[in-house]
Amino acid sequence: MNVTPPTPQPEPRPQSQAAENTAALSRSQEKKETDRREGNGSVSSAICVQRLMLAIVLVAGCAELAYAIVNLSAMPVYVKAIGHGEQWVGAAAAAYLVAEGVLKSPFGLLGDRVGRKALIVIGPCISIFTALLTPFVQNPYVLVMLRLVDGMGAAALWPAAFSLIGDHVPGEKRASAMSLFNLSYMLGVALGPAIGGNVNDWASQHLGLPLIAAKSASFYAAAAFFTITTVVALTRIPHVRPIHHDPATGLEVGFDFKDFWKMLYRMPATLAMAFVTFLGIGLIMAYTKVYAMDPAGPFHLSESAFGNYLIFPSLVIALVSVPLGTLGDRIGKAKAVRLGIGLCAGAFWGLILHPAVWTLLILGSVIGIGFVIAFPAWMALVSGDCDPKQRGAVVGAVGTAQGLGAILGVGASSFLYKLPALDLGVFTIPEHGLPFLGCALMLALSFLLALLTVHDSTPGPSDARPAGH
Repeated sequence: MNVTPPTPQPEPRPQSQAAENTAALSRSQEKKETDRREGNGSVSSAICVQRLMLAIVLVAGCAELAYAIVNLSAMPVYVKAIGHGEQWVGAAAAAYLVAEGVLKSPFGLLGDRVGRKALIVIGPCISIFTALLTPFVQNPYVLVMLRLVDGMGAAALWPAAFSLIGDHVPGEKRASAMSLFNLSYMLGVALGPAIGGNVNDWASQHLGLPLIAAKSASFYAAAAFFTITTVVALTRIPHVRPIHHDPATGLEVGFDFKDFWKMLYRMPATLAMAFVTFLGIGLIMAYTKVYAMDPAGPFHLSESAFGNYLIFPSLVIALVSVPLGTLGDRIGKAKAVRLGIGLCAGAFWGLILHPAVWTLLILGSVIGIGFVIAFPAWMALVSGDCDPKQRGAVVGAVGTAQGLGAILGVGASSFLYKLPALDLGVFTIPEHGLPFLGCALMLALSFLLALLTVHDSTPGPSDARPAGH
């Protein structure tokens, strides 16, 4: 009698399964090799991530250096050199911010379809064109149009660069990657006026160029940095397929009014703090350099001196940015936000009450340190204290509040900068100083909002434990 169960199929099954596994493994290896050769797929190996981050940091640093030269250094002095009123300084800055804010979201969506690298290359190419053309333009309306085009280039570049980090840097390394990115960005902002001012002064003193030509020289320096950005992007940024994911903390977003209105009822204090803080920044953004150079003002610096005095605060901020950027993880994010905003507000009021070169150096460093402490902790707090499904909407709403505040601040500064001195009894605000008083007031209000409304996240119902456990 045959007592063996009639099961003939299991015998060949392991062989068939093994063959399928071998074939799948072979296909996977072939795909990885193809992706490696063609630059497709996820950048997964550590060395690839390091190379990618190096490329992104170089792109961010050179690009922001160039944008800072154009918008913070070259444009204000060029507008005054060609004889236009101070209001056109603010109009040019506002045009740039509006174009960048409105177009970031559409360009971000376009990057999801065509790839990040194309936009990282196209953005600086647009700005090369505007930088080279600006010295030949003196019509104020055309200058404003060129700043709109320049904002279009920035809107193409920044969301794509940020998205590359979210796409291909592992989650456990993403915070460090964002810190490096922000460090290169901040150094570009700080060193732009130093390079722009020294180039203009050198063109005047050593080349003997007339006023307008000398004040145009830094546009060519900006075009050179935009060119370097383009070359680095072409040769070092891999052409990788976009990976779709939830928006990461710190992602560059444009105006999203749908999310803004939706979140306005859910997180009004958070959006108010974002709006107020960037309103203060916008008030001084366009006029800091021309105010520091005003012969009748408290500083009366040359172009190169103004830029050179910013180098020391830049180095201090660079040295402390990485350790202080994670201070919120050690002392609590809410405490870090209050500490950082408090340092910014206190130091800026010190500058208002005691305007001098030495206070500019010391208190300017304190302001930068304050933002390094506060901003990462605040963004982590905002994005972490919400439903993950709504995180994209929260980030979009905060970005919209920040952008609207900066634009309104720049617009208001065009009017405030023209007003005469203001005697407040205890102290006097000199001529052209009202935008800076406005910034000090906005930072103080932001600090008050931080004290009253910013709190560390509390455990949700699912995290709560029954009493006695």
